[in-house]
Amino acid sequence: MAGLIPSEVVAGVLSSTDIVDLIGGYLPLSKAGRSFKALCPFHSEKTPSFMVNPDRQIFHCFGCGEGGDAARFLMRREGFSFPEAIEFLAQRAGIPIPRRRGGGREQEDGRLRLYEVQRVACEYFRK
Repeated sequence: MAGLIPSEVVAGVLSSTDIVDLIGGYLPLSKAGRSFKALCPFHSEKTPSFMVNPDRQIFHCFGCGEGGDAARFLMRREGFSFPEAIEFLAQRAGIPIPRRRGGGREQEDGRLRLYEVQRVACEYFRK
C-alpha cells in the first residue's frame, strides 16, 4: 500500500500489541519474576539472556544487546521493514490503517519537473 502510516496509528498499534503474546508465538518463554526469559533467537547461547518486559512492552538480550519493541522484534525476526511490521501488527489486532498521501507518484512527478528545469538551465548556460 502506498502512503505514510500516521504516527498516531503507529502508537495505537504498538500500544494494543501484547509483546509477550507476540514473542511467545515464536519462542518458548518462561516466567522470571515480572519478566519472561528465553534463549535469544538472534545469536547462539546455552543460558537464556533474552528478556521480555510486559510492563514496558519491550525485549532485550543481555548477550548480544538486541532490543526494542514489538515492531523491532518482527523487523529482526521476519526481516520486515518498519511499515510491514506495523501492518502485520495492525492486522493481527484488527486495526485498520489509514494512509497519508506522501511520496509515490506525486513525488516522482516533482522530481521529473525539477530534472527538466535543470536540463533547460544547463542548456542555457552552455550557450
